[in-house]
Amino acid sequence: MSSYQSNQIKLINTSLIDPHPDNPRKNIGDVNDLAASIKTNGLLTPLSVVPNGERYRVIAGHRRLAACKQAGIRAVPCFVLQLGPLQQLEAMVTENCQREQLTVLEEADAIQGMLDLGATTASVAHRLGRSGNYVRDRAKAASIKTEVRASRDDFGQISIGQLVAIARYDGQPDRQKELAQAAGTSNFDYILRRIERDDSDRQWIESVAALLGESDSGINLIPDPEKPYGDPEWRYAGCMFPSTGTPEEAIEKIRELNPAAVSIHTVSQQVYLWTRRDKTADAEKEARRAAEQAERDARRHALEEYAAASADKRMAWLHANLHGIKRAQLIETTARLGLLQIIDPFPDGFTDALTSWNEHSGSREEYEKISGIAAEDAPTAARISLQTADWPLEAVTILAARIEWFIDPTDWTTVNDTSRRIPGYYQILQDLGYTPTDDETSHLDQLIAAISEADENEEDEENNQ
Repeated sequence: MSSYQSNQIKLINTSLIDPHPDNPRKNIGDVNDLAASIKTNGLLTPLSVVPNGERYRVIAGHRRLAACKQAGIRAVPCFVLQLGPLQQLEAMVTENCQREQLTVLEEADAIQGMLDLGATTASVAHRLGRSGNYVRDRAKAASIKTEVRASRDDFGQISIGQLVAIARYDGQPDRQKELAQAAGTSNFDYILRRIERDDSDRQWIESVAALLGESDSGINLIPDPEKPYGDPEWRYAGCMFPSTGTPEEAIEKIRELNPAAVSIHTVSQQVYLWTRRDKTADAEKEARRAAEQAERDARRHALEEYAAASADKRMAWLHANLHGIKRAQLIETTARLGLLQIIDPFPDGFTDALTSWNEHSGSREEYEKISGIAAEDAPTAARISLQTADWPLEAVTILAARIEWFIDPTDWTTVNDTSRRIPGYYQILQDLGYTPTDDETSHLDQLIAAISEADENEEDEENNQ
């Protein structure tokens, strides 16, 4: 500030001196220690002020003025300067910058103020002893709106590099706030790269759309179908992304692929490729699909009918014949059924029979078909019977009912823990005298073959590891 210095010192009442409204430094901080020093030693360095009507405004010494007023000093020595508005701002910026008293954002706002008053970038750079880029970067940072600055309390502490990056998205406050929240963290660069990539992709799709819209492009540009996978005229044939290459390269690639039409999908920033639907072929394909579904439904229905019929047949046989089987064979059957069931994928498995009977699920209905006892009476009847000499008959009834409850129609065609027990269950029944029908024998043979094939495949996989 030496070029604006005055040799004349004037003693001015502190009540007539005001802080300058354009002071770049917005927060003068705590002046308690400075006030105590001035009260003891006096003001050693005069203030620099400019006339303002009958009063004065501080150019240099805002903290000293505040400390003098706090210390009760009534009059202070001042250099009275005659400066225009731009010179006043230049003087304050220079004085604060030399003392490193401004935050980056305060300095940026002050520099922009100087430029608004008519100073050039070169003159401001010369005045501050900085480069032109230094001034330009801070002018960019000064453009950040109040709304964005208010997004965090310490916005003024953000580095100049990150402020410049935030300022780049002027007019996009949401993005600026997102960057501001990440400033000073390791996420800032990641978020900035994502935003830059999104912008690049958006520019790519806009450029491609412009090229496709030219009358001589030779490519049929259509609006995006409302139902992309069910449009009656167009069939989706793929898409192109910004990674395809430059917009011009993307256009050439489209020409090579020669789709019947293309559409621009701005949300996902892709170009969709379309071919015309062959309605006859589509109808034939739909008919084949419907026929195949009907065939699957018929197979499933037949399987369900078989499973229900075979289960009813087994349980009807058990109901009619268990009472005629000798006690010793019933005890042996109880052991065999129990062993068949305890190795089970579910915790507690089939052996949890009576507990599950307390719920709506379980095997009450199957128990009723085998024993003839109503399902709602099953828990009581089973507990009583298990305490009598006829317990083997009751045990076989319970265990068989549990197996019947677990067998599902799909277990006859799918290899799983339940289906693997079906052949063993049939062997136990046959040893009791049960005779399978030809249909049951056929299904058993197919199931056993499927189990053997699955075991062989599993063994081959283990050998190849």
